[in-house]
Amino acid sequence: MSPFSESPGNPDLPHVLVILSGRQKGRRIELPDREGVLGREEGCLIRLNSAEVSRRHCTLTPTDAGLLLRDCGSQNGTFVNRERLTGERLLKGGDRLQVGPFLFEVAPPPVAEVDAVEESVLGWLAETTGPGSLDGDTTVLHVPAPLQAEPPPAAHPGTFRNLAEEARDVLREWHARNPPASS
Repeated sequence: MSPFSESPGNPDLPHVLVILSGRQKGRRIELPDREGVLGREEGCLIRLNSAEVSRRHCTLTPTDAGLLLRDCGSQNGTFVNRERLTGERLLKGGDRLQVGPFLFEVAPPPVAEVDAVEESVLGWLAETTGPGSLDGDTTVLHVPAPLQAEPPPAAHPGTFRNLAEEARDVLREWHARNPPASS
């Protein structure tokens, strides 16, 4: 079975976003099992410091079938796989979410359980230049431990720790070269 399965999600496994842009590119964010807001506002689960992002831009809600995405009436819109979201949409593994200049990919949990070192998400995402600063990057707040904060391997390109990593890399490249057709 592909790690980017089209089957419904497993309610016992966490939902994960992979950051595809900015200083934190490649980092994984394990989402809590409750609705979370993405936006500029301080109380947002994932705080995105950009003037192109609304205070409360969009929400992600975990469901048994996957992540439910809703735009909160943002001025610049929320995009899934390069298409502007209208209403709500159920996200699946491999879908790309764009909020302002920030790009994320929905990824299923690892196929095999891997020991991950717990690391505070604030340690690697809260790199802003000051309170309320918009020239920082992504900040995640209120995320419970444990997190899957293991950075991508820093080895030479094409070097993988296991076959599953290599398969995920091949699928990501394929999805990047073959975007879904617009309907």
